[in-house]
Parts: sequence; structure tokens; C-alpha cells
Amino acid sequence: MVLNQMFKYQSQYLEIVDNFFKRAVGADISSFQDFSEVVEHNKANLERANESIDSFTELEISLRKLYALSGPDAFLFAKELEACKLVLGGSSRFYQTHLNAAKRSILFSDTVLIPDPILPYLERERKEERFVFINILKSAFFILQLKGLNQNNFDMLPFFIFPSWEKSLEENDTITQEQSIQLLTDVFQHYVDDGIREPEDIYDFSLKYEDKFYSKVESSRLFVAPNRKPGDPIPKSLEYYIKEMNYARSKEWCNENLSLKPQGIIINAVAERIMPQFHLLENADELKSNPLLCIDSQAHYYQLISAMKNSFISSHIKFDHQTNGIVKALTDTRMDFLANIPYEQMIQLRMTNENVEFRKQLRDLVNSLPTTSIDDLGIVAGEVCAHIESSISKHKKEVEIIRSKYQTKHKQTLALGAVSLGVAICPMLAPFLTGIGFAATGSKYLNDKLEERNDLKQASHSLMGVISLVKSI
Repeated sequence: MVLNQMFKYQSQYLEIVDNFFKRAVGADISSFQDFSEVVEHNKANLERANESIDSFTELEISLRKLYALSGPDAFLFAKELEACKLVLGGSSRFYQTHLNAAKRSILFSDTVLIPDPILPYLERERKEERFVFINILKSAFFILQLKGLNQNNFDMLPFFIFPSWEKSLEENDTITQEQSIQLLTDVFQHYVDDGIREPEDIYDFSLKYEDKFYSKVESSRLFVAPNRKPGDPIPKSLEYYIKEMNYARSKEWCNENLSLKPQGIIINAVAERIMPQFHLLENADELKSNPLLCIDSQAHYYQLISAMKNSFISSHIKFDHQTNGIVKALTDTRMDFLANIPYEQMIQLRMTNENVEFRKQLRDLVNSLPTTSIDDLGIVAGEVCAHIESSISKHKKEVEIIRSKYQTKHKQTLALGAVSLGVAICPMLAPFLTGIGFAATGSKYLNDKLEERNDLKQASHSLMGVISLVKSI
């Protein structure tokens, strides 16, 4: 019953978003291979500007009706679903990297839970952002890539887009406000100075002990600029952060926030990173799922928070190193090719529940590791990547064995045909034997070819066969 309700909600949601995209762009999503093509298409059709603007209004009206009618239930559906679930988090975006992570994880999990990436733009006015409309359109483009996997004949929905109401909670829920501020305070207390007790202490400490503040922030890699990996020195991180904010944020926001002292800019930047982690932890806890992070900097902040010892972390993080290690492996750059599996093949793999067998294999692998290794996500991820690569090599060898076996059969059949041909040279015997010999030879060759084709087809349609083919492209 829950699955049917989830499918109904998600189908309505995707239909609304699909209709919005068609009206905003004036073309079906199948017309574009990449979002950059959407941007160029819109630039070339500026006469449609008014209709495009109207489509955003229509989108808001339609989605608000859906949220009011079924939004609270949709979150409960995700919570009640008894399955191996991963919840995407670390930001409120859903772009190419998030799509790739979801596709890879669908090969392992039962359901990937995706916080609705459009809802945050409807919960409150985003005056601080310069490209609100283009960001909504971009989210719609990438979320619609999954539409083909939304089918009610799966045992489990491969993905489910649920409303998480994060911005509303930030604006209106006092518990969320208090706990998120406390989490930020605890982060600075843990990584900068244990004398920090209140939020105001963070800025006071940064002014009074400026050198120590910078040193601790840098050594703990607490400040990571957008689109950068952890490890940049403070001056470079500030340079990248300010450059990105001047591009993505409004002039008013930049005038207010980038005119602060460097310490204030850093504290605000870290706070922006901590808030999505707070929501991810709450979602993972409430939805009984494991976190799925696909961007290095976001995974870095999750690890920083996970390493802390306080009441919030203890109550919200349920360490499942087994699943976390496997998920880390699937989002590793070594496994980038997994995101290239065509949707048609993903549908077939899910229809046959290949993900369940794949999950069992990977969990058996992790369970075979020493206990000390399982506690190290890096070791687990490395072993899982190595296992997948080894399985690909094994599959290729099995395919070669199949081909070799049938090549031998074909040679034998050709040899039999040659004998029949030799007999046909004798005029006396030809009327009796040649037809029979050639018919038998042809029939056997055809049967062997059909068997070979069937065996190769079965091998290529298995999960490892699909993965092997994708990697070779």
C-alpha cells in the first residue's frame, strides 16, 4: 500500500515538473543532452520570455497544491518504507553530480531518498541568490532524468523525491534553530577551542586570538570554499569563496556579508556548510536511512561532524560502517563509469532484483574484512572498488570462455560440412548423402549459434555484464 501511494505522489510531482519544463523551455526534455543546451536554447528563443516566466508561477501553484494535499504523507511514506534506504544530502541542490550518485547507488540500495530540490525555492523568497529561476530549471532538468525509473512494477521504487521542509524549519522551528546553532558552536569548540561555549564566543575568540583561530581552522580544514577540495590555505580559500559569492549571490547580500572582517566571513561560510549537514543527520535518523554524499567537500564536513563527541551526534548518527563504506566506494572516482549505465538497462536490472544480489555480495565482502578495517571507511571503500574491478575482469574472462567454447563447436561443424562436401564429389553417393549432410550441418550450426547468442545475451544482461560493457565504452 505504501509503495502505491509513494508511486502516485511521485508520478504527480514528476508530471508537474515535466509540464513546467516543457512550458518554460518550449521543448521536451528529451531534446537536450546537457543543461548547457537548455541555456543556449532559451537564449535563442527570447521571444518566449513571458511564457517562461508564467511557467514558474504555474509551477509554484501546482506544487503548493500537491504539498498541501500530500506533502506530509509523502515524508511518512519515506519513513515507513522498510528497505535498504540511502538519503541524499549535504546541500539542497540536485545537479549532474547528485544525479550520477543516485544512479550509482540505485545499483546497490532498494531506494534512494532525494529531498525535493525545488521546494526550498518555494518555502521562502531567496533574495540572496542571483539565479533563482535558472537554478529551479536546472534542478527540474536533472530530476526529470530519473523519470523513466519511476515505475510501479518494481518491488521497490528505485528513488523517491520527498519534501523535507528544511527552509521552513530553519525559519520557523525553534528546536531546529537552537539545535543547529548548538551544532555550529560545538564544531568550533571541538576543532578551534574548547573554551567556546556560546555562539557569540566564536567571533569573540576569532578577534582576540586571531592567529590561533586561523591556525586551527586551517589545520582542521574547517573552511572549504565552494567547488574546492579540503586543504587550501586560508587566503586561497577566502579568495575562492569571495569570488564565488560575488558570482552567485545578490549585490545586497555581498555588500552586507563580504564587508565583514575575514574571521566573520569564515564563520558565516562554515555555518552555511553545517546547516545542510544538520538536515542530513535529521533526515537519516528520522527516515532510518544511511547518508549519501557525492561531493568531496560535503562528505568532508560530514566526517568532521561524525568525529565529534556530543549529545546531538550520539543521538542522530547511527554508524553503519558497512553501508557507509560501500556507498563511499560507489561514489569514488574509480566508479564514475557506473553513472553511464543506460536507463533501459537499469530498469531491467531492477526488474530482476540484481541490486539485492549485488548488495549481498558487497556486504559479504565487507564482513570478511578484519574488524579494525571495517571501522576505516577508506579501507572498506578501497576493498569494494577492488572487488568490483576484479568482478569485471572475471566476467570478461567468462565471456571469452563462452566465445571460445562455441568457436570450437563451429569448427567441428565446419569440419563435418567439409566431409559432406567430399562425399558429394562422388556421383554415385551424392543423391543420397549431400542433402542430408548439408541439412544436418546447417541445422547444427544454426542451433549452436542460437545457443551462443543466448549465453552471451544472458551474460551481457547480468549486472556485472552491464557494468563491464559500460566501463569498456
